[in-house]
Amino acid sequence: MVVSVKYKKRFLDLVDESDYSRTELSSILNLNLTNSLIYGIIPRPKTLIKIADFFEVSIDYLLGNSDVNDFIPSVENKTFHERLSLLVAENSTSYYKVALKCGIDKSIIYRWLDKGFLPSYETLELLCDYFKVSPDYLLGRSDFKK
Repeated sequence: MVVSVKYKKRFLDLVDESDYSRTELSSILNLNLTNSLIYGIIPRPKTLIKIADFFEVSIDYLLGNSDVNDFIPSVENKTFHERLSLLVAENSTSYYKVALKCGIDKSIIYRWLDKGFLPSYETLELLCDYFKVSPDYLLGRSDFKK
């Protein structure tokens, strides 16, 4: 569980600037927003995507890592799994080497690929740092690597 004051502040700002009450947003997004709004707990990537899509912002902007919202949605409609495979090929590496460099078990990568799971937020950050791409690119939300 990752807690971020920057994320909490940015999310509160987005909610307050929206045309919806917090209760309405919880209902629209089908999420319990308490952990994010009160404690600043960063949700799993699937939920981050849902929130960022709703507000039409980049994940870096949503998390408070950037003050510029220059998000341009992907036209390629790639999934996290397709992007991960593409980045492994582009970097002439292997899943084993990626797992080793990121400090994760290689079986987890195969579970993502075989079962369609997404990594935790912490692991997503490690992968983005390793490949030097944005979370939006790796998750298939944007076609721009940075």
